[in-house]
Amino acid sequence: MSEEKKVTKDMQELNKQEVKQQQMAAENEARERAEVVHLRPLTDIHESSEGVKLYLDLPGVSKDSLSIDIDKNVLTIKGEIKLDLPEKMKARYIELNSGVFERQFTLGDEIDSENIEASLKQGVLELNIPRLQQHQPRKIEIKVA
Repeated sequence: MSEEKKVTKDMQELNKQEVKQQQMAAENEARERAEVVHLRPLTDIHESSEGVKLYLDLPGVSKDSLSIDIDKNVLTIKGEIKLDLPEKMKARYIELNSGVFERQFTLGDEIDSENIEASLKQGVLELNIPRLQQHQPRKIEIKVA
């Protein structure tokens, strides 16, 4: 093999290695970006005389990766969205990220924090937050004398 062909072959091999390294770096960057993302789930709040309902959009969140706590009238919802790619699949572009999230809501004194109910169904977390009995509307009976 001539010296010129050998140099050309070596350059082609170096170019292939450089392209591979760039691809691997792009894949690693996509994975790292997906792992570090801090999300803020969309929330709908509905209020009635009986209490408040919260609906949080949490696609990809399992019950095990979800935490709901109350401390000093602050409701905290934390969790993690885990979207695993199959081993042979390579991430080229990601719009739906894995990540962690936290939302906090301050509850008023009229809320019955002891009886909050939570359910997770089809990627939507529903929280039913009742009002204390003394803060709910009531009908006053009229007595005839």
